[in-house]
Amino acid sequence: MTVADDAGRPVPPGPAGRVVVVTGGSTGIGRAAALAFAEAGMRVVLASRRAEQGEDAAAEIKEAGGEAQFLACDVTDPEQVRELFATVRSTYGAVHHAFNNAGVPGDGRLVDLTPEQFDATFAVNTRGLWLCMREELRTMAAQGFGSIVNNTSVHGLRTVFPGIGAYVTSKHAAIALTRIGALEHARDGVRVNAVAPGPIETEMLAASEAAVGGATTWRGLIPSGVIGTPRQVADVVLWLFSEASGYVNGQVVAVDGGFLAV
Repeated sequence: MTVADDAGRPVPPGPAGRVVVVTGGSTGIGRAAALAFAEAGMRVVLASRRAEQGEDAAAEIKEAGGEAQFLACDVTDPEQVRELFATVRSTYGAVHHAFNNAGVPGDGRLVDLTPEQFDATFAVNTRGLWLCMREELRTMAAQGFGSIVNNTSVHGLRTVFPGIGAYVTSKHAAIALTRIGALEHARDGVRVNAVAPGPIETEMLAASEAAVGGATTWRGLIPSGVIGTPRQVADVVLWLFSEASGYVNGQVVAVDGGFLAV
């Protein structure tokens, strides 16, 4: 059966030509994912608060022969999120895939956090994720087709370190959003899954050195002792978008070098 979007246009059978939105697409895992999606022939929309880096990421994709554009968006602002997806729909007529990657750290012991610090972490990692998912699910359900991947963390599956309580809690909530989204829209032709990265070579990992020991501590916890790369996460997300994972829904795939097996 040929799948069509809400305007009656057939959805390409493979990734080439499909439209994907990447939040937090200016750096780290989001940027690597955007590049991987473009290499697969997808039309990429990068969204981020970091305009200069986002424009640079889009330019890098274009220089490599891919199709990309950058749209500034703060995922904590409902109107900006609504406008982001309205622009994508008006430009491309569809949103086939979304990688909800935007996230922030949340350092500090629970007893030391202020309400403002706790709320700031949840505003991006949980509420911002929900705001994006709300637009994505509405659009994809109307199309009768779509796949969403949320970037969570092994911290959402196992409490690894003390001292990052707001982050850990927000990632548990992100996994819950993934599962309820999958349940509510499975009959609409929409799949919702998540990746749960372990230690990955990013700015966030480098910044965690002072609080929890960063890569130094992680190397002692990973069976191989090797820190992962953003591209390794991106490749798993691309698989979750593909027909090869067509019967995978509501799942959290760890990309952690075997950490959760220990």
